Amino acid sequence: MLKQVKKRKDVKSPVRRQGTGQNAGMQAIVVGKVSPREKDEIQTLFERRNGLLELIQSLSQNGSGLLDNEVFYEKVIADLGRTKSRFQKWWDDKAKAYGWQGKPGWQWSIDFDTCQISLNRQGKSE
Repeated sequence: MLKQVKKRKDVKSPVRRQGTGQNAGMQAIVVGKVSPREKDEIQTLFERRNGLLELIQSLSQNGSGLLDNEVFYEKVIADLGRTKSRFQKWWDDKAKAYGWQGKPGWQWSIDFDTCQISLNRQGKSE
């Protein structure tokens, strides 16, 4: 399954696609590497965000009515919002700390196996 976040039109804060080397068909520029501890931080946030999104999708498809419970729904949405904010902040902080430069139309990614950070262009080659 391709793990992807919606593309942003601006690249003020570098982040978008995180995965494990699934860059087939994309141009990529390696920009650096993070420590295993830093990789663990973003991987935890990445997995939490995806888990919450999958939970919402699953509950909305199974007709359990659990998402109709306003308290439960608000807790899940609040958790998702906090997780997305922490996820974006990690990328913003690392870009600043390591001096990574973004490009319009490109997205940051991390290879969880190697801790390598790349800037990837989606779509057709230049």
